Amino acid sequence: WDLGGQTIYQSVHSLFLTRRCIYLLAFRADESDGNGAPRSAEKVFESGVEPWLRLIHSRVPDAHVLLVCTRWCTPPAGVDLEQHQEQVLALCEEVTEAVAVELTLLNARTVKELGDLRGQEEEATKGVAEEEARIKESGQKLGEDGKDKDGGHGLPGQSKEQQDWKDLRSIAAQLQKRLRVVTAEPEAGSEGAAQAVSVELADGRVHCVE
Repeated sequence: WDLGGQTIYQSVHSLFLTRRCIYLLAFRADESDGNGAPRSAEKVFESGVEPWLRLIHSRVPDAHVLLVCTRWCTPPAGVDLEQHQEQVLALCEEVTEAVAVELTLLNARTVKELGDLRGQEEEATKGVAEEEARIKESGQKLGEDGKDKDGGHGLPGQSKEQQDWKDLRSIAAQLQKRLRVVTAEPEAGSEGAAQAVSVELADGRVHCVE
């Protein structure tokens, strides 16, 4: 997918962010700051890179991102090509450093989320088992629709145990789904708990293209 960077499109971007993709994140280094001076690496990162990294991480925490700086051979008017490229390279080095720091923070969040999810999923699974035991002790069958109960408005109801059981099963299923997203595939022969996934920067640097 080719996602436009305009604000009007941002509300639907997350719909198109999926796993098993390579994300090409492009930015320009030749734009001015509004006063005619070139934008600093900090401003370039904050406006053209950081928001996209955070969006990608929120939806695809194991994404592979190829970071590209455009206009490599198109210097601004009155600027020598060699000088322009030297400035672009210097800016890209600073952006690469900022990206490395940002990815460290984002990936640390994924590690924490994985730990939290495991604890929550364990509690939900335990709750499901306890509700199943209560239902069986009461003589009901799992999934019984409770036709003999009054649910209000003349509709059949459901026992509290059955509803709690269904709610906990739904919560556990949602937690397990997210766990699959943030858990890395175990390597062959590896032991212990699976590790968290991480967003990676392709080649560990910014690529300069026209």
